Amino acid sequence: MNIRMHKEIASITEADLRLMRIFRVVAESGGLTAAETRLHMERSTISRHIKALEERLGGQLCMRGPAGFELTELGRTTLRASITACDTLDHVRDELNLARSVMTGDLMIGLADNCLSNPHARIVSAVATFRLQAPGVRLHMSIRPPAQLLEDLATRHLHLCVTGMPGEHGKFTLQHIFDEEFRLYVSGGPDDPAPHIGELERLGYVLVTRDGDARPRALAARLKLTRQAVASGLEAVATFLAAGGFVGFLPAHYASELSQSYRLREVAGAGPVFYKTQFFLAYEKSRPLSSPGRLFANLLVAAHEGGFTGEAADVQ
Repeated sequence: MNIRMHKEIASITEADLRLMRIFRVVAESGGLTAAETRLHMERSTISRHIKALEERLGGQLCMRGPAGFELTELGRTTLRASITACDTLDHVRDELNLARSVMTGDLMIGLADNCLSNPHARIVSAVATFRLQAPGVRLHMSIRPPAQLLEDLATRHLHLCVTGMPGEHGKFTLQHIFDEEFRLYVSGGPDDPAPHIGELERLGYVLVTRDGDARPRALAARLKLTRQAVASGLEAVATFLAAGGFVGFLPAHYASELSQSYRLREVAGAGPVFYKTQFFLAYEKSRPLSSPGRLFANLLVAAHEGGFTGEAADVQ
């Protein structure tokens, strides 16, 4: 769009900010219908608000119709501006409330799957302490695959997350908090001996690979395991293993939890291929944490340093 064709926006009014908030919800929800529940508005009302913002900005923000919902270039720019405006206003609100010893607002937290059963993950302790120290803050918690967690941080759907080590992490502040050990498992009958790693090919085991994890593929090449199955998420790996005839990596704590129901057993002689994944508290460098975010981050770090004392090193 040629911006010289339109009048400049000399100031942003309260009405503009309200329209931008509504547009942000619509854009992040993927359409007007999907945003109805979040906004508690009818589709026709939402549509009028979007049209009002388009008239204010002098251009179309999104394509909506039978073909689906898609943001225009102006829409993508407006979404980024809306996120920045909302973040700024939230920060101002937090600082004013903090000056009055009040902590409110929303805190969006993301977690990698199956952290709950990891004895080294003390996230529950941090959440419990946070609830007592900041009862006025509304917590939101989402479980996502690691790549999705980082994407949600980058698009500002989350304030912070706990995730495995990202490949490209230049945009994020990371603080190591705990580890997770992965071992090689199969399932079988109560009297079946665990197979040796060197026998997997001869016994016809199918190796379960996982999106974004190169270790199973390296193991396949090493052991000449040509038959493979693809899983997305740890529960999908465990489902394959429970069916029998499959072999794959699972966190030791997760496999232990499932072993009674599905008779998961460690592959004999597989110690050299076991590995650990480091988990980190992560948040975006260019987006300072709110007061609730800083408090939760400090509690989380302190919990993993041996128990909350109230004197954790401050996360900026």
